[in-house]
Amino acid sequence: MGREILRVPIDFRHPKDEMGDYIVGAHHEPLYFADPALKTAYQVYENVSEGTPVSPVFASLEELMDWLFKQGFSLEQAQTFIADGHCPSFVVRI
Repeated sequence: MGREILRVPIDFRHPKDEMGDYIVGAHHEPLYFADPALKTAYQVYENVSEGTPVSPVFASLEELMDWLFKQGFSLEQAQTFIADGHCPSFVVRI
């Protein structure tokens, strides 16, 4: 597992606990029941656990691409991540 790009409503905010920390996996139910027509934006989640966001919500793939560049992704890495919708945390070669 690693990271994945989820479609979310533009105003989506991942649920937090009373301390202000993200609640792991708490996005599953609200996104499942969200109207698909409203899920027009993008957000990157780590999915090693049940998932928490690692990016802001982006209105477009271009905004997401720009953010990925700022995180150190190369053009090829960013394009592949966006095309595949997910990327691993690491790869082990034997």
